[in-house]
Amino acid sequence: FQRYHNNKFLMNIKDKNSGFTLIEVVLVIVIIGILSTVAIKSLTVTVKQKRFDATAEEMDHISKAIVGDERLVGDGIRSDFGYVGDVGALPSSLDDLVTNPGGYSTWNGPYISSSFSENTDDYKRDGWNELYTYTGGVSLSSSGGGTTVTKQFANSAANLTSNTVTGIVRDFDLSIPGDSSSNVTVTISYPDGSGSTTSSSTSPNGSGEFTFSSSIPIGTHQLRAVNGSDTVSKYVAVYPGKMIISELRFASDLWGGQGGGGGGGGSGDIVYVDGSSTSGGAHHDHMSFDIENTSGSSISITSLVPVFTSSPASSFGELKWDGTKIWNDNNDQTASGETVNFASQSISAGSTITVEFKKFRTPVDGNTKFDIRGTEFTVTFSNGDEVTFTVPSS
Repeated sequence: FQRYHNNKFLMNIKDKNSGFTLIEVVLVIVIIGILSTVAIKSLTVTVKQKRFDATAEEMDHISKAIVGDERLVGDGIRSDFGYVGDVGALPSSLDDLVTNPGGYSTWNGPYISSSFSENTDDYKRDGWNELYTYTGGVSLSSSGGGTTVTKQFANSAANLTSNTVTGIVRDFDLSIPGDSSSNVTVTISYPDGSGSTTSSSTSPNGSGEFTFSSSIPIGTHQLRAVNGSDTVSKYVAVYPGKMIISELRFASDLWGGQGGGGGGGGSGDIVYVDGSSTSGGAHHDHMSFDIENTSGSSISITSLVPVFTSSPASSFGELKWDGTKIWNDNNDQTASGETVNFASQSISAGSTITVEFKKFRTPVDGNTKFDIRGTEFTVTFSNGDEVTFTVPSS
């Protein structure tokens, strides 16, 4: 009996020390393998996404280095136009963004910096350490992830290098030059695309209107008018694919009464109704004002140009004429100095109508509602008449 119990005890000890069976070990290994595979796949997806995100962010930085950042403004106008704004041409390669391509005096780089001091060329490589594809055009591509990802930063090269600047010259009391227009020289200075600065000059017509057609690169450029010893100048921001309209006003009374000037120009029949300007909307992002036709006949208007200085720079997206919407943005906000074209609108003799600008947003082409109160406006109508007023601050 005693021997039986001793043997039973020894058998129990043996069973307890026998460990895992082969099947149990195999099952554990299989489970660990499955979990490892899932973890590796998840990690692979995460790493790939991070590389893609880093590539997209860097491509955005490179694009802004080439054409500037529209969110950066100074004194109410866009201040950053990148390499193209300084040089007047697209870079031939990404190297031009870091190294002056030829002793250019207008080059103001570097326009982009490397993330790693030990690898100064890393800005040219995507998240997979493959070189970006850039051939001097308006797009940048990455193919390191197995599929091509393209960043296009302009509709065309012409939108960046061949824009139009137009405007009007007046004297202190808003008179136009008329027969004296040949005595006025208007000049715009801009980078020539080869590292230097050039300029174009013209004389306005009798109505004071001038145009520099399809030759001006994006950027902030000096516009100057000279009449004998009188000079007036200002800086204008030229945006991609836009016609920029500006006014140059001399500080002297050069050409007589308003609308005069030796027999040329507009009549000044459309006038601002004093005290009519007001802001609207919950965020004061709308503005309206009244105009009166003081002539003896109906006037038809097909466009207008608003000039206003806001900080930061803003734009608007809708226009109403006496309560009827005649223009909307179609996802293309209009900034200060740009022409708004619309179907012909009439204002009969002696009548008053309300003009309303809506959807002011900032930055230019942005989405943030902008409070337009306290902003001064000069609005020039297609017949040459102009009104000036300030939106009340309260």
